Order: sequence, then structure tokens, then C-alpha cells
Amino acid sequence: MWAAEDWLVVGAAAGATAGSFLVEEKVRAAFQDHTSGVANVLERVGWWYGSPLFTVPASLLTLGAGALFDADDVRETGTLMAQLLLTAATVQQPLRISVGRARPYTGQGHLSFDPFNPSNDYASFISGHSWSAFGISNIVARQADQTWVSVGLYSLAAITALSRMYADAHWLTDVVLGSIIGYAISTALWNRSQGDTPRPEAASLAPSRRWLVISWSH
Repeated sequence: MWAAEDWLVVGAAAGATAGSFLVEEKVRAAFQDHTSGVANVLERVGWWYGSPLFTVPASLLTLGAGALFDADDVRETGTLMAQLLLTAATVQQPLRISVGRARPYTGQGHLSFDPFNPSNDYASFISGHSWSAFGISNIVARQADQTWVSVGLYSLAAITALSRMYADAHWLTDVVLGSIIGYAISTALWNRSQGDTPRPEAASLAPSRRWLVISWSH
């Protein structure tokens, strides 16, 4: 059963998404009208930070280092990162295809949808980079529990989200919702790992002392 604060969070997320939808054409124009060398560099930083080319190796290396050196905190961080990326892989891609929202660079406008079109030109909704960046940052920040680490990680996540609009690859709504979902899922995974929420019967990804195993828990 959801508590009152849970409904407030859902309401705030819905409001932010709806508000983003109303202004995203103007936001896109503002980004495309203001380009610079520094912004180009930040765009590359953001792209890499949210890309599977970085996040997948980072999660596996973290998990492996935790197992190799028998460091429970590091191992747990790697496990949570891997779980987050699994949700992105299994949920985000099918969602993109089923919605079929045209990317900004196609010039078709933010109301253009072509459901089940497999072309990457219709994979705007939602931003996987934002999902991964905010999820990974949230997990590592909670584990590190240091203010300066949190500031740096969330700054990187924000740069990633902004970079996707600067690159004209996503609309504001795609980025806002992707960021919210990434943060929400990573928070739920973290809370579960800390024993703050009950564990339903489900497949879980868990490391042994030296090997990663998949098990079923109740």
C-alpha cells in the first residue's frame, strides 16, 4: 500500500512531465540556437557517461572488484548497477518501439508518433542515457555517502540529460521522464538492498564470493 508521500512523488513526477511537454518545442529551439565549443565537449562527456559503452563495463568491473577483494560494499554497488541496467534493457527498448516518437532532429515536431517503427529515428521516448545516468549516480552516491561525491555524480547525470537535448536526440519530456524513472528504480533497488522494503518472489541478481549467480527469492 502506498503512503501519502509516495502519491505526492508520483503527482510531482506527472506534473513535471506534463509541464515539460508544453514547453519542449521552445526548449529545443533554445538549445539549438546556443552552441559553443565548451557545450560540444560537455555533450560528449554526457553521451559517454550515460552510454552502455561506459555503464555496462563500469558495473561489471565494480562487481568484479568487489568479489575479487571481498569488499561487500563494492560488490553490492556493482550488483545494484547491473540490476538497474537490466531494467533499462528490458523495459526501455520495448517502450521506445511501441511508442515510436520521432526524434527532434527529424524535424517532424514533438507530436509525431509512429508506433512499432523499428527505425532509430522513432526511438526518442524515453531517454535511456538519462535513465542510466541518474540511476547509476544515485546508487553510487548513496553507497559513498559523501556530499562532494554526490554533487559530482548528480552533476554528471544532469550534464548527460542536458546533452541529449543539445544533441537534438531527445525532447525535454523524454529526458525528464527518463531521469525520474532512473532515479526511482535505483532508489527502490537501494531500499530493497538495505532491507527497507519487502522482497517479493522474483528473479534476483546476486553475487557469491567469486561468481555472479541468478537466484529466486521469496
